[in-house]
Amino acid sequence: MRPVCEVFDAAGVAAARLVVVIPACNEAERIGACLDALASQEERGGCAVHVCVNNTDDDTARIVRDRARRHGLALVLSEVRLPRGGVGRARRLGHLLAMRFSPKAGAFLSTDADCEAEPGWLGAMRAALETHPAVLGRIEGLDDLPPDLLEKLRHGGQVEDDYMRLSMEFARLVSDDEATSIGLNTAGGANLGICREVYRAIGGFRPLTSREDRDLIDRVMAAGYRPARAEEAVVRASMRSEGRAPGGMADKIAERLSGGAMSLDTALAPVSAMLARMSCGGPHPGDVSLSRAAADLPILAAHVDQLRHRSCPEERRRYLRSARIRD
Repeated sequence: MRPVCEVFDAAGVAAARLVVVIPACNEAERIGACLDALASQEERGGCAVHVCVNNTDDDTARIVRDRARRHGLALVLSEVRLPRGGVGRARRLGHLLAMRFSPKAGAFLSTDADCEAEPGWLGAMRAALETHPAVLGRIEGLDDLPPDLLEKLRHGGQVEDDYMRLSMEFARLVSDDEATSIGLNTAGGANLGICREVYRAIGGFRPLTSREDRDLIDRVMAAGYRPARAEEAVVRASMRSEGRAPGGMADKIAERLSGGAMSLDTALAPVSAMLARMSCGGPHPGDVSLSRAAADLPILAAHVDQLRHRSCPEERRRYLRSARIRD
């Protein structure tokens, strides 16, 4: 089905050098705050917003129209029913329309309708994309749950944070260019940027029901580009437990609130898999559990400490090959 598009401030949309693409499916409760946060950015000059409202039965589109007029946003609203593909297809469509309506835009930012950009987000992402082909911003949580549920979510959070930090350092230390490596691919569509020419060169977002963001960055790196992190560019995502993409952040939150076995970010892997990848190559399996991460933490810390004391990637890889044989 072809999208129906409305343009607000056509001149601003056409002249935009930077665009923000937002897929939105039944986001009436959140999209207003998302657009309010974008409208308050000091660096919004030369920026257009493209909201792809898909498979929606609530007032999302009406609220987008209201905010576009209220804030004087340069904005394109598209409405469409997608038979398949989910958020990946919606992001892809949003970027296709952005290229059509904003032909001068050299950079695309992605965020989600349940997210709020912190002050300075646009400026930080714009600056990072002037020197890097793609940029991973930082995603933090909104405090939009009752205090008791927020505390429940934080259970196990320190283990995941420590395991992520060490896994990131492990990946950087064994990379060919430690100084510019992003470590693990933790890309999130809630805070992601890419240059136009790179986006087109790799074929853009694929119409996946989930993980379309990490798939994009996997292909960016496979094509020889080096993405970067912009830790100062922050968006805050809702802590809701009912999301739109299967396997997304909301599913992880629901899992923790249910009290069931907790799996961690799929970018993470058990230490044995990390060592095997260094010996055999290829992607490592994700879905490490909280209990496995807790057990592996001291082992991972010991390996990282050993790697720090070796001067080059090849020397570090030799150590890891010997470590795998010993284990």
